[in-house]
Amino acid sequence: MSQSLDEQARGTGTRFLVYPQNKRLKGFEHAEVVYINIPLGSIQAGPEDERMYVVDAKDKRHYQFEGEGPPYSGLRFPPVQPNREGHFDHIQPNTREFSSTVMYATVRRVLDIWEDYFEQPIQWFFHRRFNKLELIPLVEWDNAQSGYGFLEFGYGRNIDGSIDHSNPHCENFDVLAHETGHTIKNSIIGWPENQDTEEYHGHHEAFGDLVAIVSVLHFDSVINHVLYNTKGNLFSINELSRMGELSDSRQIRLAFNNMKMSDVKPVFDEILGKWVKKPHNLSQPFTGGAFDVLVEVFQQNLIERNLITPELGDQAYHALPNDVERIQAMFTRSYQGNEDQFKAALLDARDYFGRLMARVWIKTLPNDLHYWKVMNDMINADKELSNGKYETIIRSCFDWREIIANETDRPLLKTHIVDELAIPSVNNAQGVLTGHIQ
Repeated sequence: MSQSLDEQARGTGTRFLVYPQNKRLKGFEHAEVVYINIPLGSIQAGPEDERMYVVDAKDKRHYQFEGEGPPYSGLRFPPVQPNREGHFDHIQPNTREFSSTVMYATVRRVLDIWEDYFEQPIQWFFHRRFNKLELIPLVEWDNAQSGYGFLEFGYGRNIDGSIDHSNPHCENFDVLAHETGHTIKNSIIGWPENQDTEEYHGHHEAFGDLVAIVSVLHFDSVINHVLYNTKGNLFSINELSRMGELSDSRQIRLAFNNMKMSDVKPVFDEILGKWVKKPHNLSQPFTGGAFDVLVEVFQQNLIERNLITPELGDQAYHALPNDVERIQAMFTRSYQGNEDQFKAALLDARDYFGRLMARVWIKTLPNDLHYWKVMNDMINADKELSNGKYETIIRSCFDWREIIANETDRPLLKTHIVDELAIPSVNNAQGVLTGHIQ
């Protein structure tokens, strides 16, 4: 979401409370106000609007068989009511009602952000059957999923593998934004009619990761926290790069990683009866490369503002273990007294990267999808946005991960429109229609 539209939402939108990161993390123990870009009084009890609605189901198991899905017709708790002004920020954490409002607010916030970057409304891929997305915040399950017309969430896991009822996934912004990313991806890119590839499924997961990273950067508290702790050295393990944090030491995936394509080893899938590369593992080289692009653009912004030297930026990207402390000390000296300029540089990088990926994805074709094709689209999108200013950065961030642009077989740049009639018939809780945490 552009900084101007974000400001507009704060002026005319509807207030909710959310946790910008897992509430168990130091510095994020308290929910904070977020403004949804919908005029006050337009969100009904539920919450519900013209795009989505919440169903607080009683004792529901997750959708898992073909044909299961919206609309949910079982027992449910009463819909959450807005206050007299139309806001929902009177609903406090540690109540059942909060699970409904935080899930709605997170999904709506992510949709607001990415519709702005796409510069057009995102039409749900299931719109010919359902005109609204069904949101179910609490089911008895240790996972979460996006499916045909719905998002439903369970709980985190304890270290011993049992369900952690004190940690509902619907309150974890990263996890919920990631699953919302799957729904956006299905709506924008769709599914292959033929020439299915493993990288298509890896990109499905990377799409969710990148949607979550950009979305969480729309919280001042997250930006301030990350910059304060890193002093601008984002080539490090921090709250921005740790996807779906479960605690101070546990996360689902790292966006800041050193995974190459050759590092992703196939495993034997007993159901399919063959060796395959798992989507979550295969996503990491692409997510890591794209995250590097975001950070490199941020560093370029710092260089252009004379806040760091080109040499420091290069050293941070190629840091060796024995150089980490020295590089961090240099960032600390540069950051002190320039905090506002560092923040402005990160906001500009966020918005450039959001617009870049939106332009890439609107042109991504699902058939025979390979990472090098998506990278080619990134190079072309950068030419549209900045006249090729960041082409070298894009190439270098992906080349060493063994994702190399193919100049002789570049895909045509054309918008792909998802045809809902071409959606393959698959199980609602398995396959390409859904996304799971693990």
